[in-house]
Formats: sequence, C-alpha cells, structure tokens
Amino acid sequence: MIDYQNRRIKFHESTSPWIRSFSLESVKCLIVCRGPVRKEAMEIFDLLGIKEYGILLSEKDSVVYPMSLAPELRGFRFPSNIHRVPDYMGSGAEEKAARIKQIISIAKDNHYTHIFAGYGFMAEDAEFIEAIEKSGVTFMGPASYVAHQAGSKDEAKKLARQLNVSVTPGVENISALCLLKKHPDQKALESLSKEKGLNFTYDSSKSLSDNAEKLLYAGYDKIVELVTIPELQAEAEVQCTQIWQKFPSNRIRFKYVGGGGGKGQRVVSKPADIKAAVQEILSESKVTVPGSNRNFLIELNIEKTRHNEIQLIGNGEWSLALGGRDCSVQMHEQKLLEISLTQELLKEEIENASKTNPKKAEILKADLKVLQEMEEQSERFGEAVKLNSVSTFELIVEGTNHFFMEMNTRIQVEHRVTEMAYTLKFVNPENKSEFFILDSLIEAMALISVHGKRVPKPERQVRHVSGAEVRINATNKAIQPHAGGIILNWSKPLPEEIRDDQGISIRNPDTGLFVHYRVAGAYDSNIALLITYGESREDNLRRLGNILRRTELRGQDLQTNLIVHYGLINWILGKDPMFKPSTAFMISYLAAVGALEGISKDVDLEVAWGKTMAKTPAAGHKVLSRKLTLITRPLADLLSDAHLLAGFLGYHLNHSWKVEKGNVIWLKNPIHILNDLYYYLNMEGEPHQSPSEKIWDHDDQILKSALAFYAELEKRTGITAESSEWDAFFNQAKAPAGFDEKLWTASKSAHLGFQIGLDMLKLVPNLGNQSGFYELTMDENLEPVIPEVYRKPETRDPLIKNLAPSPKASSDEIVAPMGGMYYSKESPDLPPMVKEGDHFKVGQPLFIVEVMKMFNKVTAPFSGTIKQSLLPDSDGKIIQKGQPIFKIVPDEVIKVESPQEIQERKNKITSSVL
Repeated sequence: MIDYQNRRIKFHESTSPWIRSFSLESVKCLIVCRGPVRKEAMEIFDLLGIKEYGILLSEKDSVVYPMSLAPELRGFRFPSNIHRVPDYMGSGAEEKAARIKQIISIAKDNHYTHIFAGYGFMAEDAEFIEAIEKSGVTFMGPASYVAHQAGSKDEAKKLARQLNVSVTPGVENISALCLLKKHPDQKALESLSKEKGLNFTYDSSKSLSDNAEKLLYAGYDKIVELVTIPELQAEAEVQCTQIWQKFPSNRIRFKYVGGGGGKGQRVVSKPADIKAAVQEILSESKVTVPGSNRNFLIELNIEKTRHNEIQLIGNGEWSLALGGRDCSVQMHEQKLLEISLTQELLKEEIENASKTNPKKAEILKADLKVLQEMEEQSERFGEAVKLNSVSTFELIVEGTNHFFMEMNTRIQVEHRVTEMAYTLKFVNPENKSEFFILDSLIEAMALISVHGKRVPKPERQVRHVSGAEVRINATNKAIQPHAGGIILNWSKPLPEEIRDDQGISIRNPDTGLFVHYRVAGAYDSNIALLITYGESREDNLRRLGNILRRTELRGQDLQTNLIVHYGLINWILGKDPMFKPSTAFMISYLAAVGALEGISKDVDLEVAWGKTMAKTPAAGHKVLSRKLTLITRPLADLLSDAHLLAGFLGYHLNHSWKVEKGNVIWLKNPIHILNDLYYYLNMEGEPHQSPSEKIWDHDDQILKSALAFYAELEKRTGITAESSEWDAFFNQAKAPAGFDEKLWTASKSAHLGFQIGLDMLKLVPNLGNQSGFYELTMDENLEPVIPEVYRKPETRDPLIKNLAPSPKASSDEIVAPMGGMYYSKESPDLPPMVKEGDHFKVGQPLFIVEVMKMFNKVTAPFSGTIKQSLLPDSDGKIIQKGQPIFKIVPDEVIKVESPQEIQERKNKITSSVL
C-alpha cells in the first residue's frame, strides 16, 4: 500500500507548542455512513491519534453479511461503540425526522463530540446537519448554512448567477412556478398560508418567486402538500417547450435538488418523455410522499460536454481550490474513471507537446486557461458561502466554455484522486519555520471541525503530477447493476495501489484466509475504489492498468466492471493519455464493444487452426503443431471477453499493425505481438498462478527462444528485434555481412519456424476492422470521434445488448433481465405500465426493477400481447434474474437456430476474419 503515514502528524506528540495546539485528542466521532469512506475514516482517525470513535450500522447492512460481520468490524477496537438503526434516513419526511432524532440521541447518550457522514446523502442534508448543530454535537463537514446556500442545487445556481459565475441555462424554481400558477400574487399566497396554518410572512423586499419558495419551505417543515406531482409534470412540459424553442437540437436534463451520485436525474429528448421522467426522478429520490420537497432543476443538456470538478477546502474565511478532476467517463450519471486535472500537469504536457505536436500544445493551453478560470470561480463561490470544510464545485465543460452545475457540500467518492496530486502545508503565520503537512482531506476536515478559523490558509504542494481512480462496481459487461454475487477471493493490493474496499480484503486474523463477502442490492453498486498516481498522465494510466491486469477478483455469480476498466484504459493509452472524453462517450464505447462481441463470439478457434494448418506446407506441420497451445490459448482468453479484446485492439492499432484496404499490415514483429498478448492477459507465468491461467512451460520455452533469437539478431544487424522487417531481411538472396552460409541458412530456418502460424493472429485486428470498432477514435483536438451507429439509440442499444443478452426465455414469456425489486408501475398512484390483454410493441417499457438504488425500466424485446401477469399485486417483491414475469402471445414466433446453422455461421465468420 502507498505509505500514507510518512508525514502523518499526531499533533499531541509534536515538540512545537503551535503544532500541539491543533491536537485532535478531544475528538470522539460517530461515523454515520457506509462504504469505503467508513473504513478510510477509521484508518485516518487511528493514525491521527483520535482515541475513540464509533460506527452506525443500518439494518440494511445485514443483508450484505450473511456469512460474516461487516468487514470494518474485523479487529474493530471499540466493540461497545457499534450502534444500529433500521436504516440511515428512512423513506419520507416523517421517517427521516424520526431517524435524525434517533441518531442524535445515540450521539448524545454515548458522549460523541462529532458526527462524520462521509459522502452519502446525509453528509449534505441541511436538515440533518442543522439538527446536529442544535444538539451541541459538532458536524465534521460543511455547516448547515453552507448546505442551505450551496447544497441545494436550485439555491446554489441562484447564488452563482449573483456572483457572475457561468451557469447552465434553465429553471431552478419549478415548484415556485407551479405554486404561483394557482396563487399568483401576495394576497393569494397569504391566504393559502392562513388556510394551511403555516408560519409565513410575506417579504416585500423579495421577489414574488422568492416568497413563493419561502411558503413552500414552510409547507415542507409541516409536511403540508402545496404542489402536486401532476402539477410539476404539467409545468415541466411548459418550461421544456420554451427551452426547445430556443435550443431545438438539445435535450433537457431534469435533476432533483437533493440528488447526488447520478440519482434523481433524467434526460428527455421529446415532450412524450417528460411526465415519466419527472415521476422517475421523484420516485428515485424518495420524495413522492405528500409534503416532500420535490423541487428539481430543468436545464439545457450540453450535448458534447465533459464533466469537470474543482476540489475546495475552506475554514469559513478563506477558500482554496486544489485543482480539478475529469469525471467525464460515466454511465447512468455515475462516474467510473476519475483523473486529476491540475495546472502543473497541463504545464508539463504543454511543454512536452510543444516540441513534437504544436496543435496539441495549443489545445492544452486552452484547457489550462479554462482550469484557471474554474478554480478562480470556485474559490469566489466558496468564500461567498463561507465554506468551512471540504466541498466540490462541479462544472460541465464544452470546448473553452464552462458552466457551474452544483456544489456538493461534502467530501466526494473521488477525493483520493486530489490527495494523490496535492498535499496541504499549514504554516505558522508568526514563525515560518513551524509547519505541518496533511495529505488526507478527511484529516483536514477533522482539523477544521475542531479548530475552525484558527486554521491558517494552507499552501498546496504537488505530491504527484497525476492521480486517478476507477470505481469497481457490481455491474455486468453492459454496466447494468448485478447484485447478489459472492466474492470468494481477492488478490492483495500492489505496493502502488490504494484499495478502498470497505475492508473486504482484510483476511481472517486467525487463519489469514479471505472471508467471503456478498454483494447486496440495498445500496449502490460500488464495491471498491482503486487509486494510484503517476509522474505523468501516461505513467498514471499505465500503473492503473497494471493494477487491473494483476488484480484477481473471483466469486460466485459475481460480475464487476474490472475488465471494462482494463480495456478502456488500454484503449485510451493507444490514442492519447490526454484524451478528453465527453459524458456521452462511455455509452458509445459500450456500443462499439458490443459490435465486437457480436462478431467475436462466433469465431471458432478450432476451425481457424484447421484452416491455418491447411494452408501450411506439409513440411511445416510438425513445427506448427507444437505451437497449437502457444497461439490458441491466449487467443481463446482474449476472445472470451469483448472488453479485453477492445483494449488490446485500441492499444495496438497503428502501433503494432495497421489496416489498409481491408488488409492487416504488421508494424511490429508478430512474435513480439504474441508476447504482448501474454503480458496483456497476465499469462506471463508467475509462480503463484495455476497452470490454467499462465503460459505452459513448453510454450514458454518456444516464446523465450524466439525472443532471444531476435534479440541476438538485433545485436548482429542493428535492426530492432521488434521490427516488422525481418521477412524482408531474410528474403535477401545472399547472406549479409556477419553471416556465413551455414549461419545464414540456420537463421532463415529459425525465422521461418518462429513465424509459422503467426498469421492466425491477424484474426484479432481483422475483428476490429470488420466489426467497425476502429471507427470509434479520437481527433486532433483530443476529443472522441463517435460514428452515428454508436450514437443513435436505435442502432446503439441493440449493440450494447450483445454484452448482456436477455436470459433465455420461451417465446411465450417475458423474463426479468436482472434481479432486484419488482414494480409494475412508476408510482403507487399510477396504473400498471401494462396489464393483461394489453398489446405491447418492441421497446415499450413493461415493468421496473430497482437494484442498487437505480430504477431500471425493462422494455419489451419483441412485440406481443400480455396473456397473464405472473406477479399480480407484487410491487416491492424481490425477483431473480431469468424469473418469468408475464405469459405473452408474441406477434411473431421466434425462430431458434439449429446447432448446424450455428456452426455454419461460425465457419463463415471465422473464415472472414482469417
């Protein structure tokens, strides 16, 4: 693990009175969150010398640990400090109020001085934070006044406009607009307030809209319904129509004001989608109960956009930006890959590019200017809200334009990315020789929560030029949630790897064995965060790729996105590490990988080997037969996962081969490409690997002999061993200088022997060409080039489905494509999406499966009529993947291929890629 203790300050042990004055010994903190940040906080508190802390467990956590305790509890030092609640925040306003009261009671009864809420919803819930503050307990995070001003997306955008911070076009006050439609003036608002018994006084110094919002908040406090969901849906239609009149080619994004982590958001492209989208964001945010705050943002969806964010820290007086992070690689509004974006990194990349690629240098100079502007605006915003902890200023970037989206008033999942890039140096203003350095943002939060405005504004110091993180989620190859699997084993972290995995990798202290862990669907899909650093962006991504290459994560019914990340990072490295993906890139990338899957699954290596033998002269059969497993075993592994194949293709195109007029031309010695393939698949032959997972000994001997042969040739000729020119070299009529006839003849024979059969490797680049995968690329602006086929839903979505095909079903039924919680309707007050006797069309939504906090609409794979619902009155029931939901009568009978037809198709595809 990375040594996070190398500069850790235990303030009370310092010899400096000034440093000792920042001691945190008095802290007794209750940790009221779950996930990787809970374990991280415990580790930081231990290192800081905080003498005692406790954790709050939701009873929902118990579904994760049927075979073991929560991993954080292995070796937990304070067994009496484990507290339990039914769940963290409940559903609806009444249950939430009860839960807040219960949590504060636990804190008070057990003499906790602080409450830490990590990066979940509770961490930025102004009502929760305010209640903690009123109780006398200190909240370790931004104060309630920060959450009120900045944490609510609508209030934050209003403030940003006042501060001249660039903001996305849209509407922040749809609830107020709805209220004013019914009660359009002061008199009407005051009359409504009196009728409902609300504590409201009209403020004539403020606008009518502001007064309407004030009345709405009075209603939320008393759980009184002033605006209904149908009214919000109707007003959303009006506002969207007005936006589309100005921006007809853009889609529109709905975003619940209290949402986060991608939840409570939908993008609509036509009026017919609006009502359902409003219902979905409110249901997903659990604010359908009458009297809830249902306000949401309606904003222009910037189509070709990147998602950047600025890390902020403040003490209520000063505010400091700690560089940015590019979080554009995301799916379902949830981030997957997060990379640091700092001025130091860009300046180094500009300097390097100016020597070889002036166009790239100019692009990066513009990016540097944008980053500087975003950092300046974020600090201005942080000072305006008197930020007194750690928060994140989120933006969308389009070209050289940037727009403020929201401020997350909490530490974020990806905060470690910034920690890789910067440390914080706190200097005594009266004695510059006295200072301490912090490298953890949680540590900084603890410091500010105790010492507040005494904490001097720190200097940010470069730790590493680049930091990056991938989120390992319980999702399938199409990035759809997959709950219920069991992790049976996980290799230990590498020295350069930080693995925030909730403690899952902690072995049994008595036996040293891995403890099985069930991936539950009660929360989001994140299992772990893998973080590392680099001395350049390229170095950073290579380290991250190597961590993924060597990580062994095994389980039962376990699906994760680990290989998705591995393939993607290699694809990026093959293009340019400074690649600037849009937020729409990942879904198009999945479609391109799906196109690969559609063809690669039909490659039959036995057929391919037979054809390779057939075109080899009989004299070479004996040599070729010795290479059967050397060539076919890694090819079989590569073809087993389209994401693996995508990464190899993306990395090697135009580096190891090129395709001209449909023909593959090697740019590298094929024996080295084969060696690269073994490395890429982590089949190099490490001692701990089982025979099924590494190169076999006799194959290893052949490969090493070949590599040694070309290395020796390089010494004798000056031609690099990896050159693709060896065929031309050995086609010389006469022996070149340095070779007598005997050595020349032997060398020619050795070359032929080592190269024989390697033409079979061409099926790999041919797959990229024939599938259209190569058409997804990068332009000279470092931005993605996405073909229309991977962009348009009607062609894109069927390709993605190749990665996660629906479970096999008879033609007279519809089955669940995933496990989770079944819902027949979008809201309790709405009718079922379909009922018995209804005719449905292909692509029509039939039911909803909630898994890992995401509401997944399941659409019809073909057209037909509902004959029987197999789950009547079963909303909220847990269902399994493949479980029949409806008996149906299809419009057309599905034709099932015979084994002979399948083999004929495979023969045809295999021949074409050879």
